[in-house]
Amino acid sequence: MKPYIIVFSTTTLNGKIASKTRYSKLSCPIDLMRLHKLRSQVDAVMVGANTAIIDDPSLRLKYFKGSNPARIIVDGLLRVPLKLRMFRDKLAKTIVLTSTKAPQDKIKKLRDIGVKVITLQSSTGRISLKEALRILYEMNIRKILVEGGGDLIWSLFKEKLVDEFRITKSAYIFGGLN
Repeated sequence: MKPYIIVFSTTTLNGKIASKTRYSKLSCPIDLMRLHKLRSQVDAVMVGANTAIIDDPSLRLKYFKGSNPARIIVDGLLRVPLKLRMFRDKLAKTIVLTSTKAPQDKIKKLRDIGVKVITLQSSTGRISLKEALRILYEMNIRKILVEGGGDLIWSLFKEKLVDEFRITKSAYIFGGLN
């Protein structure tokens, strides 16, 4: 069993989720309201390592009543800095999915500050999302909103783990690779 996976993404007219400079603020106020309504309806919000590093999001609930969903970071090599807002604020449970290739001292530091670290076997540093989702389901996480980034979203689609995809087209056009 696995949680129900909703991918929510805003793209430019030409399908990009960020510019070459990594600018990714594409949402309008109405789209942000939709995003926060979704956050109010899920057990957890998931992002990849690059999104956590570049955006340092809090992933907290705004505009709607309810509990903050758990925050999940997928980072097989544990590249995220210890100073992330998600690690400092205690607004919601924070879970890091990492691999046996992650530095053990960093895992210990995260656990010492109350972060739940789940380590999965890997010879490459890439974790099995299928196995990670099974573990999250066992933790009673039934519905996850995936907010990015591109690598995580692509991996979920590639492994056929996405149940629902919500996309908004913004009025921007970007060049670049993403």
